[in-house]
Amino acid sequence: MPAVSASSAHISSAEAAKPGLRDASGATSDSLSVLISRVSTEDGTRIFELLNALRSQGLSHEVIIADRLNDGVSELIRTLYPEARLLPCSARMSIPELRTLALDKARGAFAVVTEDHCVPPTDWLVGLLRAFGDAPAGTVAVGGSVENGVCESALDWATFLCEYSAFVGPLPRGRAASLPGVNVAYRRSALADLDRAILARDFWETTVHPLLAKRGAGLYQSDKITILHKKKFSFRLFASQRYLYSRYYAGRRFGRNQAATRWAMCGLSVALPPVLLFRMTRNLLAKRRLHFEFIRALPLLIVFILISTCGEIAGYIFGSGDALSRIE
Repeated sequence: MPAVSASSAHISSAEAAKPGLRDASGATSDSLSVLISRVSTEDGTRIFELLNALRSQGLSHEVIIADRLNDGVSELIRTLYPEARLLPCSARMSIPELRTLALDKARGAFAVVTEDHCVPPTDWLVGLLRAFGDAPAGTVAVGGSVENGVCESALDWATFLCEYSAFVGPLPRGRAASLPGVNVAYRRSALADLDRAILARDFWETTVHPLLAKRGAGLYQSDKITILHKKKFSFRLFASQRYLYSRYYAGRRFGRNQAATRWAMCGLSVALPPVLLFRMTRNLLAKRRLHFEFIRALPLLIVFILISTCGEIAGYIFGSGDALSRIE
C-alpha cells in the first residue's frame, strides 16, 4: 500500500539516528504501522478526523484498519483514503482480535495503536518516536496522556472520566506501570514472539503490558504525547458498554470450578462503587484540574459505577458470555 507522508515536522536525521529508533531488523526510524480497530456504532464518522490527522503527520507510515462494521463508512474510506489498508472482519471479532489481525499485517518497526474515535495532533508520531529516543534502554512501549475532545455536556464528561481519569495530563515522564490503549506505540519485535492467543483474548493494556513488564521490558510515558478522545456516546450505549466491560472483566478472573471464590467476589462487589469513585477523585485531585467537570459529571458517574458493579456481579455468577465481542 502507498505510504502516507507530509513535508513538514520531520524528525531530523540526527534524531533518527538515535539508539532505540531502529529495531533489530534494520527498519528505519520512521517505519511506523498505525493499527486501528473500527468498531464504533455511534459517532462512526469520527474516523475521518483521525485519518485526516494521520495525513498531516510528519513521518511516513502505513495505516491498517481492521473493520468489523463493513458499512457505508467503509466504502467512503476505500474511496477517500486509498492509503489506508482496510481489512474486512467478522462482526463478532473482539477488539483484541482486530488489533492482533492488524498487527500481523503490519510491516513497520513500530506498531502504533489507537481507536477509531481518537484524534492526534500533527506531531503525534514524531512525539512517539522521540519518546523511544528519550526512554531508558529496554523500553518496548511508550504512551502518553488522553484528553477529552467532546466537552459539551455532563454526559460527555462522565463517559470520558469514567474511562480515562488516570490518563489525563499532566503525567510524570518516566517508567510507567500502565499505558492507555488508545495512545501507545510498541516495538513490533517485542510483540512478534508473543502467543497470538494471548494477544487476541484480552485488551493489551491489561494482559500484554503486565506480561512485557514481567519479562523485564520497560513501559515509558511522556506528557508530550497527547491524543484527543472524541466519541459522542448516548447514555444507552455507554451504560451498556460499562456493563459489558465489567462483566467480561469479572467473568475471566476465575474458572468455572471456583464457584466459592466467585460468590465471595459477588459479596465484595458491594464495596466497588466507593472504591471506584475514590480512585477517580484521587486521580483528578493529584492533577489539580477538571474539578468542576468532575462535579458536573458526578451524578452520571455514580450511575455508571453502579452499572459497572452490576456487570461485575453478573460476570462472577454467569461468566463473561459474549461480552468481549460486543465491547466497542
